Amino acid sequence: MKRITPPIYQPRRSLIPAATHPNTMAHMTITAGDTAPNTNHFLTRAHPHENRHWTVLYFYPQGNNPHCVMQSRRYQALKPEFDRLSVHLHAVSIDTEEDQKSFRSLCALDFPITSDAGHHISRAYGVLETQEYEGQAVTYARRETFLINPHGHIQHHWTNVDPNTNAAEVLQHIKDLQA
Repeated sequence: MKRITPPIYQPRRSLIPAATHPNTMAHMTITAGDTAPNTNHFLTRAHPHENRHWTVLYFYPQGNNPHCVMQSRRYQALKPEFDRLSVHLHAVSIDTEEDQKSFRSLCALDFPITSDAGHHISRAYGVLETQEYEGQAVTYARRETFLINPHGHIQHHWTNVDPNTNAAEVLQHIKDLQA
């Protein structure tokens, strides 16, 4: 099968024709106040909200592309500030575990990142996207961020995320909430 590589997302899998693709469902919308989906058994580490901490859960389309690298490095650079505020960081994409290990090394990340190759987490959070590209269906996790409060509810949901500014915006939002 010919690989199709769109210029931004460059997915490496899920090139199944859209008519038969299992993820061609309407997007569910998770909004502030909703209970965060229970996806603990799919994450590499249990959701920190179970431990009564704030959690930033961000989704990115594909590791090892410039935008995802930039976004993750921004989070890593601000991690000491998130730590001071008792906020846990967790990143998710539909990349394989092997791809995630490479991405973690490339970005020198010291917070959990999870392979959602089975699309369970992305589907639960409503960020799984399938689009036509050159006649093929391409599936990826949309770049979105969720702030989960210590009680396991969505405090804020960012869509149309700018990978350059997302980490700083989320950090400022948390500082404002905790002020």
